[in-house]
Amino acid sequence: MKSGPKTVAVIGAGAAGLSAAWRLLAAGCTVTLYERRSEAGGRLRTDELEGVRFDAGVQLFGSNYTSWFELARAAGAGDQVVRSPGRDAVWRRGRANPLTYGSVASMITSNALPTTLKLKLAGKYLPFLTRHAMRLDLHELVKTGGVELDTESIAAWGERELGHDFVDLLAYPLLGAYYGSAPEETSAAVYHALARVGLDVAVYAARDGMGRLAAAVAAGVRERGAILRYDTRIERLNWSGYGITLEAGRGAERFDAVIIAVPAVEAQRLLAESAVAPWLTGVRATPTCTLALVLKESVPVDYFGLSIPRGDERGPVVAICMQERKVRGLVPPGKSALVVIPAPEQATVLSALEPPALLERCLPMVERVIPGVRSLVVRARMTAFPEGYTIFYPGYVKHLRSFKPEVVPARCALAGDYLVAPTVEGAVRSGAAAANRVLASVG
Repeated sequence: MKSGPKTVAVIGAGAAGLSAAWRLLAAGCTVTLYERRSEAGGRLRTDELEGVRFDAGVQLFGSNYTSWFELARAAGAGDQVVRSPGRDAVWRRGRANPLTYGSVASMITSNALPTTLKLKLAGKYLPFLTRHAMRLDLHELVKTGGVELDTESIAAWGERELGHDFVDLLAYPLLGAYYGSAPEETSAAVYHALARVGLDVAVYAARDGMGRLAAAVAAGVRERGAILRYDTRIERLNWSGYGITLEAGRGAERFDAVIIAVPAVEAQRLLAESAVAPWLTGVRATPTCTLALVLKESVPVDYFGLSIPRGDERGPVVAICMQERKVRGLVPPGKSALVVIPAPEQATVLSALEPPALLERCLPMVERVIPGVRSLVVRARMTAFPEGYTIFYPGYVKHLRSFKPEVVPARCALAGDYLVAPTVEGAVRSGAAAANRVLASVG
């Protein structure tokens, strides 16, 4: 075994990879970070059109994202994280009704919900959360009782316990807009954990956009000594002796250890012959996309996210995010920028369309809830996310519990939200945990 600082490669510069790299650098390792795209961040992505900046992927953070906030502060990017008003609305009966998804108190008082459902929330769901879900932690589901609530979907649980309106008006818009999944494919444990967080949560945005925040964290990682190699896809890993060789198009480099912080499907490709490959096949993700619309005039609304539930208004869109209502500075005065999020059950089909076809599929629904918007559009852009969102399906928490780090090849660790929760916070926590495992393996 060689002496001196340990050399560690981190594959992937999303939130998980940045977190892993920071932890390794703090421990004195020499770190090289590889990213197949030209910038860091993954779904933390900000694009620009006509002088307007819009977040194409992740829109907001919850106040429970403590590890992510700590990393941003440590990397010198803490000033990029700012409080957002958090005002949302749900489209029902031809109008936008104020509602904070995840907040049971808001649900109970909102005009968006039928009286019978509000009575059930107050009389049955709040007591249920108090009795069965108050110790649930979205980012520690295995350890805090998530396995017991993981046997069925939130659609099955909701239909039985609270009725059809609970599934279509509450679970569907929340899960589709923020996590890319439908109630039928989401574990009840995940939804209950989200509802528990919603009892007392604030939301935060990135002052200059999510991509700028990720770039600032990456800059902090570089300033601490990491080497960042963008536009580099790792083709294969070779173990020989005490070391791991990473092969890419530009050549090969050898390291003491490696952290694979990429989507599970990519991790499975790199570790196809390893004992962890069968476990990785149990991770599911759905390709998705977003559609950004730049408008020449501002839209007179006072909410950020407009969710469109299932029912009479069912269509290709689950939510529309007004970027200028999230945080000041992204959109110049007098303009608007909308990010349209596809319905989860149609996301795979929509993400395969050419941009003009996607625009024509989605624009009628946007026009229905924001009349006149078609005449205001000056530019549109589609952003595809082929890796999609991790789907925490019924039984996935049990699948998480079955994960054994020791079956991963020597001096190698996995990182990604699929190991914790489908959030930026989950990715960050997984990155730190992967770094700790690698540090233990290399001494």
